[in-house]
Amino acid sequence: MIQLSNDKRKHWIDLLRGICMIAILLDHTEIYYTGDNIINYNFYVVNVLLTFFFISGYLFYSAKGFSFKHKLLSILRGIIMPYFIFTTAMSLPKALVHGYGWREAMVNILTGQASWFVAALAVAELLFSIILVISRGKNWILCLAAIFSYLGCVVLSNIYEHTFWQIGNALMAIPMLCIGYIYHEKEQYLCYFNRPRYSLFLFILVVLLKTIELYLGINLLINPIHVSNFVWLAGDATLVTVFLVTIFQQLPRNKWIEWTGSHTIVYYFLCGGIPMGVGVLFEKLNFGYQGAYYRVIVAFLLVYLIATITTWIIYKYIPFVTGRLSN
Repeated sequence: MIQLSNDKRKHWIDLLRGICMIAILLDHTEIYYTGDNIINYNFYVVNVLLTFFFISGYLFYSAKGFSFKHKLLSILRGIIMPYFIFTTAMSLPKALVHGYGWREAMVNILTGQASWFVAALAVAELLFSIILVISRGKNWILCLAAIFSYLGCVVLSNIYEHTFWQIGNALMAIPMLCIGYIYHEKEQYLCYFNRPRYSLFLFILVVLLKTIELYLGINLLINPIHVSNFVWLAGDATLVTVFLVTIFQQLPRNKWIEWTGSHTIVYYFLCGGIPMGVGVLFEKLNFGYQGAYYRVIVAFLLVYLIATITTWIIYKYIPFVTGRLSN
């Protein structure tokens, strides 16, 4: 969720983040409007979430070197501070809707349960920063840390349903941050594969992978972590992320989607309340799902529009809540 300066911004990153955020909005619209995932969760939701972690790792790398102090300030200002501001602001309406008290809402905020993805991202970036300091530029140490982190996630997921400040999901995220970091470091060599023929090959592999997943009934739910095959998840996450990265570096620019991608932190905080509100509104208007998916699309478009307008207002008039000093 780190912001790049305009002169250094790589537009494919914003394009990819924008599509991933739109996919999350669609998923949440389905859940709040229909009560369930209409499109199978494994088909895309798990991948767009893990792709966010890859992008975070990608943005960690700099040819000028890594500054732990600068990164720590960035995490505190750009992730943790917005987490507390937004989750606190939304805690009362959430408590009213879900039927729990103010005290429980505060406990959820303080323990990192109020917005699982943002909490996991903050912890993952903090841990990865420490790993980078320890590794001193040695990628084999990064890879070793990624393996042990993933094993730690497997162990914790078999013991706890939820973990303090989403440490289980953070450990799952670290391998993706590692892959993103190393990819950026070696990008001048890997960019050779950003060509249609390689993308087509990867697309065929992804289709085969997802077909087998569906046939075998493999579960890749990552919040809470209910993964039936962690080895498969690792392969799925790597293959699909590489496919998305190669594709998006070949796509033309789209300023609307790129704008969404450069403001994802606020969109993410809004992706629960707005779909829920639209779902309630449509029910009152007798425009329920009733098995017609076009109605989900209508609801989603309204969700995206309201979320975009709200995000624009926040960045325009109160940018400090996002960690920015000015718009």
